[in-house]
Amino acid sequence: MRTLLTILVWCVCLGLNAQNVNLENLDRFKQYTSLEDALANPDSVYSLKLKEHLKSVPKEVFIAFPNLIELDLSKNRLKEIPAEIQSLKKLKRLILFKNRIEELPPQIGELVDLEELIINQNELTTLPAEIGKLKKLRYIDMWSNNIVGLPQTMADMPALQEVDLRVIVLNDREREEIGELLQNVKVHMDESCNCGN
Repeated sequence: MRTLLTILVWCVCLGLNAQNVNLENLDRFKQYTSLEDALANPDSVYSLKLKEHLKSVPKEVFIAFPNLIELDLSKNRLKEIPAEIQSLKKLKRLILFKNRIEELPPQIGELVDLEELIINQNELTTLPAEIGKLKKLRYIDMWSNNIVGLPQTMADMPALQEVDLRVIVLNDREREEIGELLQNVKVHMDESCNCGN
């Protein structure tokens, strides 16, 4: 019996390494909501949620957490995301909604494991062309931005399944261009207003 218990504990421990953590089982792990607490045990940080009226992203976020899978910086006062975002190579979910971000850095294309990008309620007008390098990205939520078009590179994203563009004013031409670009993707858009035609 003791041997069986030892084997079970060993299997559970093996299942906890960063390579086996994915978005489906991420909720089994503690979500750190304090940078100070997270820095006390950086190797165990898979999910980090910082909502502290941040005006900039603390540098420690990019250097201290080798196993970070989910980063939630929503509901802050961020105007930009620094190029250092590229250091978070294991990141699968990036949540940036309800900030004041005007553009994403091209380095976001280096997050090759990213599956979900939540950037709604910002001040974005487009996405960088490098977004097309995110071959595992399945979902982009960017409703309530100032989007007027999307980069052509998004047509080359094989995993992309769903894009949310609701609460964005798009004229018929812009809607048609987005529809042609993302032919095999479920795109959520509000009704056209025929603005600017």
